[in-house]
Amino acid sequence: MFGISGTELVVILVIALILVGPDRLPGYARKAGRFVRDMRTRGTALRRQSDIDVHGIVEDSGINDIRRNLDAAKQDVDRLLPPIR
Repeated sequence: MFGISGTELVVILVIALILVGPDRLPGYARKAGRFVRDMRTRGTALRRQSDIDVHGIVEDSGINDIRRNLDAAKQDVDRLLPPIR
């Protein structure tokens, strides 16, 4: 998880327990959990939106039509010219 080993996580938790105290630590842990969840949700939404935008750009640019035309032209050339060996 985040490139942190088990012993490093224990050290971080002990330091947090000393600095914050046992009374407020659960509240801070909850806030940190909510923050991570919100960031993941926003990251997922941003990734989906960028996928939609890129797909729309490709469709609007006509690249697929050009690709189809080139494939058809290649098939015509392959059909008309005998294979050169």
